[in-house]
Amino acid sequence: MTLLTGLIIADTDKRARRILIVLAIGAGLISLFGLGQFLLFPKMLLTENKRYYLDSLTAVFVNRNTAATFLGLGFLLVATFASENGRAYFGFSSAPSGNFNEGLGFWLFTGLGLSCMTALMLTQSRAGLVVTGLGSVFYLPYLASQWKGGRSRLLSQAGGSVPRRWRLIAGTIALVLVFIAIFGGRAILRADQRGTDDGRFCIWSDTVNALSQNWLQGTGFGTFRTVYSVYRTPDCGIGGIVDRAHNSYLEGFLTLGMVFPIIAVLIFFVLIKAFWTGYRARHRLRHYSILGCAGTILTAAHATVDFSIQVPGFAIFLMAFLAAVVSICCGREERVSENRRDVSAELQIGRPVELLEM
Repeated sequence: MTLLTGLIIADTDKRARRILIVLAIGAGLISLFGLGQFLLFPKMLLTENKRYYLDSLTAVFVNRNTAATFLGLGFLLVATFASENGRAYFGFSSAPSGNFNEGLGFWLFTGLGLSCMTALMLTQSRAGLVVTGLGSVFYLPYLASQWKGGRSRLLSQAGGSVPRRWRLIAGTIALVLVFIAIFGGRAILRADQRGTDDGRFCIWSDTVNALSQNWLQGTGFGTFRTVYSVYRTPDCGIGGIVDRAHNSYLEGFLTLGMVFPIIAVLIFFVLIKAFWTGYRARHRLRHYSILGCAGTILTAAHATVDFSIQVPGFAIFLMAFLAAVVSICCGREERVSENRRDVSAELQIGRPVELLEM
């Protein structure tokens, strides 16, 4: 319902970007709140005493892995608008240099981005760090490659080399990796201490055993908690109740049967097609297709080891994000008007119109 509502509301680029800005600022503010609460009241979760993950930042979530997925996606969103405002304000685009508001926006989103990244490190989520690094390495170099002025663009089209562009890309990747290496030390230490002694592997083994006997029709949507107890082995312990498989794909396959992989492949196909359409058809807003792809990689990869997309709070955030990005990628009328504006702008700086089709 969130996805469908978002597609209806975000019927123009302006409205879609407004939704993404609200999501980015919201994620940044939640990260600031999480940092403040973790530093001042580390034993509290909102207004109640925290019962789980006492040594980790979870912001408004109970599970640190869900918080890490949320903060990672929020970081990609914030980085997008920091880059847009920075390019305009510092003159690294074909448009005229920006005004005070764009400069303020650049520093605001940069601060929120640092807040999201710092909060992400304090979650100590190993998978959260890895998938955020994966999404960042996939997306941030493309943002860095857009920081070039009109003169640099003409030189690159004329065949000249622009080493500064590649230095920006390499610097962005190095910055992400260094930041993770420095501030992610606690998560890395936790991984070394625990090693492979993780209850998820045992849960996955029992889930695969249950799946081998129910792969065709499944056990019924939402029945994992009940069904898993039948196939639970003593090796996994007898304490506690397992209500999640810590792998959304395994759990979906077990409960829905063969219908689930078909639906999952169809969903990924539709998203990839939308992102590819946006990448080919959009010019100034092409980076939103890369953003959508990076966000999908981040959440889909984390779903293999956790259940973030099954948590309603994060699922709603993710669907609103995808609705706005898909709307930008597939907005036909907006693409036509954008291409006309690009032709007009390029003619004013003397660039051949044919280059727009490349």
